[in-house]
Amino acid sequence: MKILRPLLVCGLMSLLLTGCWGAKEIEHLYYVNSIGLDYVDGKVVFYTQLLSFGNIAKKEAGAGTNKELISIGKGEGRTIDDAGFDLYRSTQEKLSWSHVKALVFTKAALRPEIIHGILEQMNRYYEFRYTIWTMVTTGSIEDIFNASPLQNTSSIYSQLDNPLDRYSQSSFVAPLYFYKFIWKWEEEGQTLLLPALSVTEDHWMEDKKSSSQVQQAGICALQNKQLRGCFKHNDVRGLRWMEKKTVRTPLLLQIKQKPIAMMVVSKIKPSIEPKLSGSNLVFNIKVKAQGAITEQENPATEKEMTDLAAKEIRKQIKSTYLIGLQSGADLLGLSNSLYRSNPKAWYRLKKEGTLPLKPESLGKIEVSVGLSDVGIAKILKK
Repeated sequence: MKILRPLLVCGLMSLLLTGCWGAKEIEHLYYVNSIGLDYVDGKVVFYTQLLSFGNIAKKEAGAGTNKELISIGKGEGRTIDDAGFDLYRSTQEKLSWSHVKALVFTKAALRPEIIHGILEQMNRYYEFRYTIWTMVTTGSIEDIFNASPLQNTSSIYSQLDNPLDRYSQSSFVAPLYFYKFIWKWEEEGQTLLLPALSVTEDHWMEDKKSSSQVQQAGICALQNKQLRGCFKHNDVRGLRWMEKKTVRTPLLLQIKQKPIAMMVVSKIKPSIEPKLSGSNLVFNIKVKAQGAITEQENPATEKEMTDLAAKEIRKQIKSTYLIGLQSGADLLGLSNSLYRSNPKAWYRLKKEGTLPLKPESLGKIEVSVGLSDVGIAKILKK
């Protein structure tokens, strides 16, 4: 009995332990890496991009020379869930959504009902995370998902899955997490700037053939839950001077279209000050930054360098504001600055959910650029 009692207790305790009888082996799951949404002929088109984790492990270990296998799934339906279940019909194994890293819209899919649908799905299903990258493509979802990085590296190191590496070296449009997408979509006074991607075949070659690569294409702006427009890269160069997260960004200094020097600007500190007098509203902008000369074509003094930089930054900020205004988009976030500092005035002045802005609503733009480093460039000091 002394022997049987402990055995009996152990046996009973084992019955209380939970097991993994219902768990699936990792090789029997399909891991979704990216999700794409399109809208065609009144139907939602739902895309999934699958990557092989086995290939990723081989590449990181330095083995494996074969091109990474990318699988793209496609389903259609009246709603996102309907399109998802259409995709399930042809799926051979269970799909795992716990490793999704990117959510990509097409311009046609930036509709209130589709955005509401994907927010519903991701809020209700436990596998989705709020730290996935959110963006839009000006081309097709299939082209974006099929583009693979150079040197046979895995797609998890592309701008689609890991935009921060590229942004830390050349900052133009800040990457957007899904939780920030939700916040800017839902909150009044906000302008949601969605990074736009496209595919280029003009910049890189491998084995003497053009290599399709994902590139930054600009932004799409949404206000009051409506798409205001999509803007090309060169049209929104002023955004980087209004973004505190800008790490380093290039600035070409010119006199009469003649290059003088190239400056890399960092440590940007922007501020917006609304000035309200009755119904007259003006926004003054201040920008402080540090620059480093990385290339110099012609001699110039330090003051000439900083003055040229300040002038160009002012020009780009004003140009971006006016370009956005043509489509009714507040690209600089002026409305949000008033909403934060004086919400009563914002609610009093708003019309149809947005703050009416005019070209003259943009007041003074004060820019101060300090020169922190000249590298090997030779600057003539007075």
